[in-house]
Amino acid sequence: MMNFPLAIERFQREPEFERISDKEFLQLFINSVNATYEMGKRAAHSGFCLTVAMLKAWQKRDFDREMESEVDKMFLDVFTEYSNDAYQQGVKASGKVFDIPTDAIKIYPCFAAHEPKPEKMEQKEQYFTETGLLQSQIILDSRGNLIDGYTSYLLARAHGIQCVPIRYGRRQIVRASHKPGGKLYTWELPGILIDRVSAGDKVLIHTQRGVRVVTVAAVEEYAGNEPEPLRMVIRVKRKGGGCCIMAKRTERRENLATEIISMAKRKLWRCRVALIISLAGNVIQAAMWFIR
Repeated sequence: MMNFPLAIERFQREPEFERISDKEFLQLFINSVNATYEMGKRAAHSGFCLTVAMLKAWQKRDFDREMESEVDKMFLDVFTEYSNDAYQQGVKASGKVFDIPTDAIKIYPCFAAHEPKPEKMEQKEQYFTETGLLQSQIILDSRGNLIDGYTSYLLARAHGIQCVPIRYGRRQIVRASHKPGGKLYTWELPGILIDRVSAGDKVLIHTQRGVRVVTVAAVEEYAGNEPEPLRMVIRVKRKGGGCCIMAKRTERRENLATEIISMAKRKLWRCRVALIISLAGNVIQAAMWFIR
């Protein structure tokens, strides 16, 4: 799955990037898709969906031009797919709470294989009995996998609660070693350090022998493969001594980069730049109309 918002730097790493003759088209494409991401983030409502029919109607209205060629159809299919993905990711990035069916929540194998301790479940059960509320918030990643709040999920299933409040979030882990070339161990990044740690950074962690410094070999999105609970990184170590939060953002290479660049190579810039500008404005207008 592609992560939004997009940035031109992501495509510049592709070997075919320099062969694209119309980079302005690519930038406008990115800007238009990002407009739907920001709209989703502001709207915080997942019910909006962009369609090919909507795009064709806007183009006909604004430019009196039909979009029926094979190039047009390919462009419209790709643009609607990526724009809708961007909009839904924007909704999830809003951090607001949603109600979804309990059965729709996906559970990573590591959670299913490691049931919470009985005393922890008893405490959560008591809170639910006394208040009627689930004590821990259920948090899902962008693909609907549970990444926190497993006890609340189990209680909801046990008590037949069909819909539960959830919010979307992220978890990141680091693979790090105590010495160069040494064995890699796994720690989780606290929320404040997500997207702010890179390979090569030194971070402080807790061990049985006290606080130690380890070197990060890789930063990964949590994928449910690690036994819970994960040990937590304390903070990032500044090179000159002391500690700081690194503002450097890590980017992964994505399949979408190759796809968009391939589109540009096939002369998709024949769809006029004016179309892209028109689409960006119309997407925002449509979403604004939907949430009124």
